[in-house]
Amino acid sequence: MIRNLSSILSAWLVSGLLMAVSVSAQVPLWGMHVPETKHNLYVDYARFMSEEPGHVRLELYYQVFNSGLEFKKEADQWVAQYQVSAVVKGKKGKQVATFDREKQITVPNEQKTKSSFDYRTGQINFDLPPGKYTVVFTLRSASNRKVETRELKVKLKTFYTATPSFSDVEFVQAVQELSDSAGSFTKGDLQIVPSVSRIFGGDEDNRLLSYIEIYRGSDSTGRVVVETRLRHATKGLVYRDTLHTELTLPVVRQLREISLKDFPSGSYEMYVYLRGRRNKQLVKQTKQFEVLWSQEALLKHDWGTALGQLAYIAEPGEISEMKKLSSVKERKQAFDEFWRRRDPTIGSVENEAKGEFYRRVYIANQRFSVLRRQGWRADRGRIYIRHGEPDELDDFPYPLDSHPYQVWHYYVQGRYRRFTFVDEKSDGDYRLQYPFDGLHQTPDF
Repeated sequence: MIRNLSSILSAWLVSGLLMAVSVSAQVPLWGMHVPETKHNLYVDYARFMSEEPGHVRLELYYQVFNSGLEFKKEADQWVAQYQVSAVVKGKKGKQVATFDREKQITVPNEQKTKSSFDYRTGQINFDLPPGKYTVVFTLRSASNRKVETRELKVKLKTFYTATPSFSDVEFVQAVQELSDSAGSFTKGDLQIVPSVSRIFGGDEDNRLLSYIEIYRGSDSTGRVVVETRLRHATKGLVYRDTLHTELTLPVVRQLREISLKDFPSGSYEMYVYLRGRRNKQLVKQTKQFEVLWSQEALLKHDWGTALGQLAYIAEPGEISEMKKLSSVKERKQAFDEFWRRRDPTIGSVENEAKGEFYRRVYIANQRFSVLRRQGWRADRGRIYIRHGEPDELDDFPYPLDSHPYQVWHYYVQGRYRRFTFVDEKSDGDYRLQYPFDGLHQTPDF
């Protein structure tokens, strides 16, 4: 049926629209529906006004997953030692700043050493003059056998302007009140932990947190308006708000929360506008982020989508019975029973079949969405959800005598299947060709 089966603790301090949260250990907040990542390292950055006149504070964020580290057993624990380093290069590749730090992680068992869900978040701050830079971040194991590198191109503009401006938007994983000593996460009287992967939602924590700093400018006083819009990749504009702010201080800090409870999963763009007198646009910024699937939102607001996805693996008659259900309570009972029947380890906390299924839905949406249509509805998405990653893939994007096409082969588990997809209209929508079940094919490799 499914091939290859394999928290943040929050306490809110509310003041108008601004909020803070206390955070425990660095573990994912997405629950079982987070896609298993193949990335061992995420790197991101944001730009803020520096306390050093004429400079910009470049904040470099990184997220290191246990699965990307080398662990050794010491007594009854497992220990990984690693190094993070960053090199900032200016004109003609000249090195202008560096950072090196040795770190260590200890976990209680071997299973944790292989986890692609457990991670640590860090931040490196540089104060630099305005200009164009290349930043090279390196994660290196103690033995040097594992090395991951990320390179970022960064342009720094001054925030010391006459008119109001604002910093980059920093997506936020968690917030806590400042302790006795300031650290790299410090902003004002808060410690703000960045969300480096920019992935939000899921069943565990349905809120989008973001942070900006508004700079008054040398010749400005009075009021500005911050407008925020969220646009879904296929559903268009789903959220808009405006916040009027008095510029009583040189720097005004805003930590914002937006509930994601009723938001569809998928890719989003956040648009943030700063407007001055007569609604004149002063600054505009765009950021991308992801929202994960939430069972509550799916059952309550998009039952048709839930059933459409389940139909890929359902037995005859299952979906027709579930279509008749109208109350959320009935839907939840039927949904849970659907997955209980497919749970390979009944009695355990996790339903591996369910987790794998929605991981595939997520990846299908990432890879195969086209023409405002979510990837799970596309032919390649449907086959991916049913059968998983192909054992072999032949890609022909520029054939001389035909349309672009792909051939997917499955042979490691079960009967051999071969699926051929053709981009007939050259629009990126690869359509499945006969035979649609992929059977009775002869391997051509």
